[in-house]
Amino acid sequence: MVPTVDDPSERLRVDTPSVRDYSTVDADPEIQKEFWSQVLLFNIALFCLSLGLMLVAFQSRWTFGGGLVVIGLFAFSRGYRRYRNVQKD
Repeated sequence: MVPTVDDPSERLRVDTPSVRDYSTVDADPEIQKEFWSQVLLFNIALFCLSLGLMLVAFQSRWTFGGGLVVIGLFAFSRGYRRYRNVQKD
């Protein structure tokens, strides 16, 4: 007679948490527009700042790299000002 071995995984029970479906939640169109415009501004800022600094540091391209840094700083400051204005409202 062969002894049977219990499977320990049968005694384990994992409770899976319920997840709310957020795909049906609608936001105000004005807030959506503001959100995506800020995402675009901060993406431009990040791209221009990083590329401009790398061009200046690694290739000594001061004119083009410096221009990108200025554009990046402008986009960042504009996005930050818009963010602060939305927070006030």
